[in-house]
Amino acid sequence: MRSRYNNRDKEPGMFSSKSGIRPELPGISGLGGWLILIQISLWISFAFLLSDITSVTVIMNPERWVGSRGVSPQFYAEVIRPLLWFGFISSVILFILIVVNLVLLYRRKRWFPRMMIVQYIANVLIGVVTWILIARNEIGREEHILDATSAFNLIIRSLLTCCIFIPYFLKSVRVKNTFIK
Repeated sequence: MRSRYNNRDKEPGMFSSKSGIRPELPGISGLGGWLILIQISLWISFAFLLSDITSVTVIMNPERWVGSRGVSPQFYAEVIRPLLWFGFISSVILFILIVVNLVLLYRRKRWFPRMMIVQYIANVLIGVVTWILIARNEIGREEHILDATSAFNLIIRSLLTCCIFIPYFLKSVRVKNTFIK
């Protein structure tokens, strides 16, 4: 009985190997600071992706492209439809990542920083693939149907986000103290 109470006087780092829980580092913790921006961006992304996914039947409708925008049915079938499907599938993947990240964030799980880094890298990769799919089609650029500029701007924004937030997730004391479970 007495030995159980003697362990209180020992260093907290000694318990980390037995219990599997990392001791908290000195400093700040919680979902404040820059993590507020992360939360806001996750919820805004959640809303936008949910809107994109629910309006997929309108966006994928061939009549919308062939009739009102003057796109030939062959160009729609060969270029626009695969691009729209890639956009839909990537939106679903990002939506799942965001839901997982929101759950990990509010449960303060250790995997949250890693999964956010995965989400940032996935955004860059999706932007690059979208840009390649658009840029390889010269007909769409000549007819001003497809513009690779917005996809290129998405890549730049995603890279800037990576340059800011990946080092934050790797170095922040708040992140290390908050996500220890």
